[in-house]
Amino acid sequence: MKIEFKSLFIGIAIGVVGVFSILFLFGNVETELSFKTGDIAKNKNIEVWIEQTIKDGEDLTNIVLKGRGDVTRDELDQELERILEEQGIDRKTTNITIKMEIDS
Repeated sequence: MKIEFKSLFIGIAIGVVGVFSILFLFGNVETELSFKTGDIAKNKNIEVWIEQTIKDGEDLTNIVLKGRGDVTRDELDQELERILEEQGIDRKTTNITIKMEIDS
């Protein structure tokens, strides 16, 4: 069987033009190509509530840390230390109740 390259090339060209013509006429074709490399951005959300009350002359501090998404216990501990330093709360001298929750 002898293959004529001129006829083969004309057939492939007509096929490609025909496919693109049909796609162009019958629909809006959108193509999106994306590549991600390295670390994928993680969804992290840490909420902090601080409540200071004085009961019977005693200063009570309640701190609630709630993490959502890809949050670890170490990240909650780091956020707690940052908040305590920012607010000027000393762990040793203040009566503190700390509650930590992680919702995945």
